[in-house]
Amino acid sequence: MALKKAKANLERIFDKNLHDLVRGIRNHKDNEAKYIAECIDEIKQELKQENISVKANAVNELAYLQMLGYDISWAAFNVIEVMSSTKYTHKRLGYYTASQCFHDDTDVLMLTTNLIRKDLSAQNMYDAGVALSGLACFMNADLARDLANDIMTLMTSTKPYLRKKSVLIMYKVFLKFPDALRPAFSRLKEKLEDPDPGVQSAAVNVICELARKNPQNYLSLAPIFFKLMTSSSNNWVLIKIIKLFSALTPLEPRLGKKLIEPLTNLIHSTSAMSLLYECINTVIAVLVSISSGLPSHNASIQLCVQKLRILIEDSDQNLKYLGLLAMGRILKTHPKSVQTHKDLVLQCLDDKDESIRLRALDLLYGMVSKKNLMEIVKKLMIHMDKSEGSHYRDMGGRRRSFSCSSMCSS
Repeated sequence: MALKKAKANLERIFDKNLHDLVRGIRNHKDNEAKYIAECIDEIKQELKQENISVKANAVNELAYLQMLGYDISWAAFNVIEVMSSTKYTHKRLGYYTASQCFHDDTDVLMLTTNLIRKDLSAQNMYDAGVALSGLACFMNADLARDLANDIMTLMTSTKPYLRKKSVLIMYKVFLKFPDALRPAFSRLKEKLEDPDPGVQSAAVNVICELARKNPQNYLSLAPIFFKLMTSSSNNWVLIKIIKLFSALTPLEPRLGKKLIEPLTNLIHSTSAMSLLYECINTVIAVLVSISSGLPSHNASIQLCVQKLRILIEDSDQNLKYLGLLAMGRILKTHPKSVQTHKDLVLQCLDDKDESIRLRALDLLYGMVSKKNLMEIVKKLMIHMDKSEGSHYRDMGGRRRSFSCSSMCSS
């Protein structure tokens, strides 16, 4: 027995590891394909060894070769062998490789059900964690159906690490096995008020993604989300919740009236441009949905326009574009609020980015009045003379013609 173990250790010493494989590929640029073919033959021999460490090393090399574009589906069973190792470092390597090369139609997936179930109930939370992480990448309908209850059990684990991972993977379960949503919904709802912020944000993420398909089903959760919006300091969570409210507001106008105050408070206080933009977008959606109360919310519109001006003046081209985009939405319902910033929009015609210039043209078309017609047309004429790109010139010409004809007809 001792001789057999010594022999296995000796074989392990002479096996190539991942570092040797990478270095060898770099040193064989002229005949890389031939060298890799030789390495694959050696890996196949390693996979036949009884020593699990040798197999794990071979699977590690295969994972690298798969990233280079080589097919390693022939080694799927060997990957499962490494996944079943009692040693965490080997198990993690097996799940990592499976997450890369397994897919819905992988034949050997049916062999993983009991293995994954065993890992999900392991005493070591990291064994369960690595199983959840891997499963998220190769979940299919059968695995979702067979393991849904095991994952739901982990949602009530005493360990936040497992609660967070199990909540997140339930989204994949719902996609593959929708029947799991009804029995899991109450637990998912509880996680919105979990004491751990990581678990809470995971639940927010899952519900917000589900609500994108059918917001009506999640309208009953509005009070909980409102409480989170007014108490959370996590910008990422706030963005998700605010985007959800943007979808829920048209379904329940009374909700919109309640949102105005907390949203304007966030607009005043936040320094995060991403959160600011989502708040402004939702305020616009709210005011559109409660059109009967628009006159009393002019202050909110003015605040949004002022903040959008900051975005448009920013040197970041993405922020500038988003600012113009949101300004266009306000223009549809509150043209006078936007017209006061005509000078800023005209400056955008000088921007080097054509998409920003086109967005500015769209805005100008809606801002034209009898008082500013000549000024805008003169500016457009100057830009048409020096503009680059036929699309931009054509758009400018059309906008100028439409503006003039509109003013003449009125």
